[in-house]
Amino acid sequence: MSYNRHKSPIFLAAAFFILTVPPALYADSGAKEQARAYREEGYKLQSIGSFKEALIRYQKAVQLDPSNAEIYNDLGVIYESTGNDSQALKNYIKSIQINPNYLAAYTNLAFFYEKKNDAQNASYYWQKRYELGSPGEYWREVAQQHLLALGVYPQIKQEQIEKQAINLSKELVYKHEQEKLKIIEGAKLHFDIGSQLFFRGDYAGSLKEFETALSLNPSDEALKTKINEFYKKAKTVVMKDQALSLAQEAINCIKNDDFLSAGEKLKGSLAEVFHVEAENKPLADSALSLRDKK
Repeated sequence: MSYNRHKSPIFLAAAFFILTVPPALYADSGAKEQARAYREEGYKLQSIGSFKEALIRYQKAVQLDPSNAEIYNDLGVIYESTGNDSQALKNYIKSIQINPNYLAAYTNLAFFYEKKNDAQNASYYWQKRYELGSPGEYWREVAQQHLLALGVYPQIKQEQIEKQAINLSKELVYKHEQEKLKIIEGAKLHFDIGSQLFFRGDYAGSLKEFETALSLNPSDEALKTKINEFYKKAKTVVMKDQALSLAQEAINCIKNDDFLSAGEKLKGSLAEVFHVEAENKPLADSALSLRDKK
């Protein structure tokens, strides 16, 4: 008995995919995955001081994935830790040749040359690390400090001075603005209290509050204008009350035949009247000036 077997469309599509995908793709993907696994094992062994075992794992990793800049840097660290400086240097260089933007290798090269008292090469790699780093990044700041210590890049010092100056300027501006706000808030508080006293009829109390508010000299011109307006009103009322009070005292003195005291009281009353006139005269002159111009 023979059977006529029919393949499903899904089965046929899967078979076509397997036949058409290059075998190298599977090998490459699998190799990189295995390389990552070896690298992780190597890092764990390195962290506990098993450098020889770590080296074996990194070597296996780089054989499987020879285009990985990070693994060459790892090899450099292991070789340097075990005293094989020539192999360390070779692998650090290989790392940045594969990936010129892999920053850890520049840092390790800079430290490598500093340890050998080679200021020229150390400065070169610190400078590269500084230039490729991002503002505010930790290792970029470390690179800056090393360049300053080596003293071969004066522009770094200039940048640091400019940065400090900008930060100081911002801090001073902030403090100044905070002080201005405190003064404005203080003046507003005294103005509010003075206004309440004014509308309650306590003109002497309100006058003191307005005087205190003005003495703070707030930078808010609108607030200062409003305080001045109420200050003048309160002062006018207080001077009028004082003039009336002195005049009444003068009348009482006359009734008691105390003409000398009455004269002094009247002088005081007139002085207050003149003060009231002087306070209001600028307003009257201003109004007259406007009429004259029409």
